[in-house]
Amino acid sequence: MKINKINYQRFNSLDTLLVISSFPLLGEEIALRNAVSRYTHLLLKHFPTQQRVVVLCEKVPGKDNSAYLLNKNILILPTYDWNNPLLFKQLHKKIKDFNLVKNILLQFEFSLFGKEIITFSLPFFFLWQKLMGKKVYTMLHQVVLDLSTLSGQVNLKTSSLKTFFFNLAMLFFYSVFGLASEKVFVHDQFLAEKLSLLMPEKKTLVIPHGINGYKSFKHKEKVAIKKRLSLPADTKIVLAYGYQSWYKGTDWLIKNFLSLKKLGKIAPDVKLLLAGDVAPTQKNQAHLINYYKNLSKLIRNNSDHVLSTGFVPEDKVAEVFAIADLVVFPYRSRMSSSGALALALQYKKPFIFSNFFGENLATDEMVLLAKKLKINTKNLQFKLNGESFAKAFLLNWQNKIAAKKMSNFAGVISKEHDWNKVAEQYLDATFTSESKLSQLNGELAYSRTSV
Repeated sequence: MKINKINYQRFNSLDTLLVISSFPLLGEEIALRNAVSRYTHLLLKHFPTQQRVVVLCEKVPGKDNSAYLLNKNILILPTYDWNNPLLFKQLHKKIKDFNLVKNILLQFEFSLFGKEIITFSLPFFFLWQKLMGKKVYTMLHQVVLDLSTLSGQVNLKTSSLKTFFFNLAMLFFYSVFGLASEKVFVHDQFLAEKLSLLMPEKKTLVIPHGINGYKSFKHKEKVAIKKRLSLPADTKIVLAYGYQSWYKGTDWLIKNFLSLKKLGKIAPDVKLLLAGDVAPTQKNQAHLINYYKNLSKLIRNNSDHVLSTGFVPEDKVAEVFAIADLVVFPYRSRMSSSGALALALQYKKPFIFSNFFGENLATDEMVLLAKKLKINTKNLQFKLNGESFAKAFLLNWQNKIAAKKMSNFAGVISKEHDWNKVAEQYLDATFTSESKLSQLNGELAYSRTSV
């Protein structure tokens, strides 16, 4: 809903939550900008309707940067220019407009606000906001303490003085975020444990990635989806979902899938479906241009076996998972929780994963559930070599017993990680009983002075 005259006063309240994050512009596809844009949109849509929210998001040159209402309780204000030194001035000015709002929720991912200088300045900006009386809560979608594990992604040698220097800088970066924040949220235990060396354990809180409800498709609907993709009805699908990037191992999967094809271990009617486009925050980085050029050539030269859909709109995501027989996560490294894993669980799909990705399933909750359901997660895992991949793939491909167990596993996790529960966790953490009492007292004082 577009608005011409913004009534700031209705949102300028002690019980309003100010969210700073990438976010869809008016009428825009929710995941077009990046994964965090989609995440924040889904999160806020599951907040109770009485919870007022103001979102400060990026402006995009040449696009409609109008303010708008997402439901009556959520005000979206495109505010800052990406990678612009004036970004901090733009944010501060808008934060001042909502002077009664005390609680700020930051959704952070690398390259979300700008390049290195802007990114490394962010925690200092929020430390300043804290000194000015704001309560900052930070969701870290990525935690990276050792950049050598991302050598191909960040263009650093695995062992060099430069890498050592940047690793020290990362330690300092997260430490300042710890100082600036009342609470630091992460999506799983593994990321929280990384931060335990840099900030008090009580400061971190694990909030799992949200999962939507399950949607089923009849056989004829699946056939129709395949037809739209120019695939025969009997085609079997190996799915890799999400933005294509070096650290997610897109190129590695293609090469190893083709290798199994060449050896005759994968039937002719099986195709690899790459559902997703080039990562928008990475496609223009100089050191990755050749990677994406070679990736595009690899896909194009093997179009008989590999199909790339490009960007998948939100209303088509369910269809992609509906026709998948097995989902693969071939990550070379791991720095965040996985939205693609949440989708695989949502649609109850069997999946296999690299040993790096396996940390996503190393939570107490998932380990205990896997044991209860007699799922041997070692059988789902592979090392980044052809022999290990082949073993895990062939063990799980068209394995009805394993698929049934994985479906039961996914059903339980999906219920526990429902978006409504996740939204409730956010609000419980940002609006504690103590802060609610102070907000109530503040509102009463404000109402008396306003009469």
